[in-house]
Amino acid sequence: MNTQPVDAPYRTALSDACRQAGLDCRGARLLRVHANAIYHLPRENAVARIRNASALERMRVAVRTAGWLADQGFPALRPLDVAQPLVTGAHLATFWEYLPQTNASPTDITHLADLLRTLHRHPLPSFPFPPIRPVGSTAADASASTVLSKGERDWLITRCTELEESFAQLTATLPTALVHGDAHTNNLLAHPHKGWVLIDWDSVGIGPPQYDFMPIYLRPRRFGHPPSLWKEFSRAYGIDRDEDPSLAQLAEIREVRSLSAFIRGAEHNPAARAELANRLSSLVTRDHARRWHPL
Repeated sequence: MNTQPVDAPYRTALSDACRQAGLDCRGARLLRVHANAIYHLPRENAVARIRNASALERMRVAVRTAGWLADQGFPALRPLDVAQPLVTGAHLATFWEYLPQTNASPTDITHLADLLRTLHRHPLPSFPFPPIRPVGSTAADASASTVLSKGERDWLITRCTELEESFAQLTATLPTALVHGDAHTNNLLAHPHKGWVLIDWDSVGIGPPQYDFMPIYLRPRRFGHPPSLWKEFSRAYGIDRDEDPSLAQLAEIREVRSLSAFIRGAEHNPAARAELANRLSSLVTRDHARRWHPL
C-alpha cells in the first residue's frame, strides 16, 4: 500500500523553487492538492502553487495578467514580486499574496457575478493576449495519462477536437472580452481592504463572457444545487434573458474541460481517480443526470 502523502510529488519542487526565488519555505503547510499543490509559506506570508511544467506559457500569462489587473485597480490576487514562474524538473511554481480566511464571511453568488461583470467590461491589456482554450489541456493530459484506458483516451481526444471545432463556430457570432476561464466561488478570497479578490488566473484569455458563466450554470445540472442559483447569478450579473442558445453548447465544453484536473490528480489521488471515472463514464454514455462531486 502506498503510504506517501498525496502531495509527495510536489514537495521537492516546492523546496527547489523557493530556493531559486530566495524564499523561505520552512514550515510550509499544504492547503490543497488537486490540479496543483497549494502551500502556505508562513515565513513569507505567501502562497506557493506547484503544478506540471507543461503549463509554463499559460502560467506566464496568468502571473502577468493578475499583476496587471491588480495594478489597474481590479481586485485580483497579486503575485509576489519575484521572477516567476520558476521551473524545477517536471514542475513549476508561482508565488502569491497570502490572505488568511479564518474570519471571512461566506461568499455568495452575487460577489462572483459583480466581479465578472466588472472584468468583462475591463479594457484589454496592451500586451499580447491569447484566446481562451475551450477544453484547456484535456486532450494533452489524456494523451499523457497512465490512468485512462486506450479507449477512454481515444474517445476523449476525439471529443476535444469536436468541441474545439464547435466552439470556433460558436464564438464567431459572440462578443468577446477578458475572461477568467475558471470562475466559481471557490476562486474568491476575502480581502481586508478590497472586499473580495479573484484568484487562480491559470485559464485567463480572450473569449465570450458566457464561458465564465459555466461553473455556476452547471451547478444545478451536475452538483445538485437548486435551479434558483443560476437565476440569482443571472440577475446579479445583469443577463438580459434567462435562456441563451449558446449556454447548452458551452456547458458540454465545460464538462469535458473539467476532466483535465482530475486526469492529472488521478495519478496520485484515489479520490480524483474515482471522480474521473464517474464523470467520464457519464459523458461517454451521455448521462446528463449523473451527479458529480467536487474535490
